[in-house]
Amino acid sequence: MSTPVTTLSTMIDAIAGVVGKENVTTDVETLKKYSRDTSLMAPRMPDMTVWVKNTSQVQGVIKIANQNNYPVVPRSSGTGTYGTGIPEEGGMILDFSRMKRIPRTDTRNRWVLIEPGVTFGELRDDLSKNGMQALNPLLPRRDKSVITSVLEREPVLTAKTECDEPLRTMEIVWGTGELFRSGAMAVDAMPAEEIPDKTKSDLCSVGGPGIDWWRLMTGCQGSFGVITIMNVKIFHKPLMQKVVFLPFNTLEDAVMPFYTIQRREIGHECFILNSYNLAAIMAETESEIPELARKLPPYSIVLNLWGGQFFPEDRIAYEEKAVKEIADQYKCSVTQEVKAIPEASERFQSMLTGPWEGDVYWKERQLGGCLDIVFESGMDKIPGYWNLFQQLAGECGLVTSTLGMYIQPRQRARVCHVEFNIPCDPNGAGIDTVKAFHKKASETVMNAGAFFYRPYYDWADMIYSRSGYTFETIKKLKKIIDPNRTLNPGRIGL
Repeated sequence: MSTPVTTLSTMIDAIAGVVGKENVTTDVETLKKYSRDTSLMAPRMPDMTVWVKNTSQVQGVIKIANQNNYPVVPRSSGTGTYGTGIPEEGGMILDFSRMKRIPRTDTRNRWVLIEPGVTFGELRDDLSKNGMQALNPLLPRRDKSVITSVLEREPVLTAKTECDEPLRTMEIVWGTGELFRSGAMAVDAMPAEEIPDKTKSDLCSVGGPGIDWWRLMTGCQGSFGVITIMNVKIFHKPLMQKVVFLPFNTLEDAVMPFYTIQRREIGHECFILNSYNLAAIMAETESEIPELARKLPPYSIVLNLWGGQFFPEDRIAYEEKAVKEIADQYKCSVTQEVKAIPEASERFQSMLTGPWEGDVYWKERQLGGCLDIVFESGMDKIPGYWNLFQQLAGECGLVTSTLGMYIQPRQRARVCHVEFNIPCDPNGAGIDTVKAFHKKASETVMNAGAFFYRPYYDWADMIYSRSGYTFETIKKLKKIIDPNRTLNPGRIGL
């Protein structure tokens, strides 16, 4: 074992010996950029930023940091969203954004190998060459790392059960610097892209050997290990598709049509937006959002009828008939047009398989920032949570007409991912009021029964204080695979 370094200067020299001097910086302006993200959480300055380009460099840097009890905070995306990449206890930002290889795409088994620097925009462009598409969340940021999104458990737009968890296998570097591979990637230590040809393993098996290690890594916010390569599920582009809308005046009216669509397995992408979020996505300019929101239906189911690869006309005809039957059953309408947006169907078709293309992210278009409340629930309970959220917003002096809502069914609506969005001006005079409301509303909705499955912001304390022995077990696991608290210390209470 090498001798531990004694000063920040010698630490920088040791790391530069692994990645090169040009890939380590202590420039104040650069560090300021890495001290914050769009979450509005308090900024914290790192000591340095280090760029890595391969797994060997990642291992080398983490081994040095581990030996010296020095914090390492992994970041891959150009824009952080929930504060997970802010250095809670200082230390080093380990930037993966230059690891951009997409070494292999398997169209038959529908997966792609990617490194952590690959963004949604880059993956879309690469997959389109092979007639494939990524399993995207709703309009992700163009510069967001795909691997980061998967690890954060962002739900994909399709409600199909087989697509619900995109992660298959991955290569992990633990907090000690040791290398680990999960599932079928564990059959050999050769480069992952060579495994299918040289070992006859197709990298499709996610489980084992033994434990399902891949589930351990999701949701841990880089505090257990860092991913250097992953293969994720992808899908064939459809030969035909048609987006339709089912508008509703109340969210309660949408519950049973929504459940029925999912139980009959109609459509590919499917979700619910309230009028404000639909306007934020569809408005031509930021100034048009409030007026457009007033003209739109209060709530809309957005459903993509998907023709697939075989007999697309027949499939879409069958799904159109099924949706009309559901609309007739519940006395609602189904249309390709939305009031005030006659071209909505065509525009959404081009949006569903790619990232947000605007210069300002859709959630931030009107006021410049946005805070989210994210949880899971059965669809039948969501109207109650939404009414509670709106009532509390009014009591706190917020304008309820500018609050956003997004509901994404998972596994055919066995459960739903839910987002309540609070657009805000990060630099405005009322930002402290918005932050206080965000915290109060989060706890109120949680106490009402909503399941918060992603411990962002200051939710970790709220979640783990009521989770019994769960948090004690998480801390034991952290001690085993990252005994010196090298990776993202302070995150999720660790």
